[in-house]
Amino acid sequence: MPDTLDVKCPTCGKTLKVPSTLVGKKVKCKGCDTAFAVTAPAAKPAAKSVGAALAAGAKAGAKPAAKPAPPPEPEKPKSPFLDDDEDEVDEQGRVKAMEVIRDSDVPRCPHCTVELDPPDAVVCYHCGFNNVTRVKAETKKVIASDATDWMAHLAPGVIALVLAIGLVVVDVICLLNMSDWLAGSFLEMDEKDIMGNKKMYVKPGAFVALIIAFSIIGIIPLGRYAFRRLVLNYKPAEKVKK
Repeated sequence: MPDTLDVKCPTCGKTLKVPSTLVGKKVKCKGCDTAFAVTAPAAKPAAKSVGAALAAGAKAGAKPAAKPAPPPEPEKPKSPFLDDDEDEVDEQGRVKAMEVIRDSDVPRCPHCTVELDPPDAVVCYHCGFNNVTRVKAETKKVIASDATDWMAHLAPGVIALVLAIGLVVVDVICLLNMSDWLAGSFLEMDEKDIMGNKKMYVKPGAFVALIIAFSIIGIIPLGRYAFRRLVLNYKPAEKVKK
């Protein structure tokens, strides 16, 4: 068997020159990227020996045919592995180099067959297929959020936080000044306590407790809303690009 074989790509029809050692293996055409198996050429019938031809010619009275010149030695084929993407072509226009495919050598994505990088990658960077869950990730194009989107998203949370802080401040002010506010009002009694202060029908602490109770009804939901908007979900909602 010669050192090199001429095979044709079944898809684009290019004549490809490959080493004979690749018979039975898959190769990929550099012209159209079609993978196909290299088959050995069909055996040609053995030619008659030169002596037999001369004897037959002598019997027939014909002149003996000239001895054929020895065929030129074939050029040593270049390596079938190329570093660049361009094909090497010989003087007859035949592709001299091909890429040998060995499926067992390189791990590939089972969905798009692209080589995994790194080889133990869980998700294929090319198509998003997850090799563990066996599910392809969905992709979508979104528009980046600008300053207006951030302000519109965070403003309600900031307002809720300010209102919650304001209610706390009101509770503290009432706690410190309620006694002074009720002094001299109709709630004072003529009797005095041990400290010499006039007794009241309703103690200032009752009013303070009532104000705090009502403020808590507003502080809790406002604080929760501000926490969700400013901490948990601080990013604006994604806008899908149409």
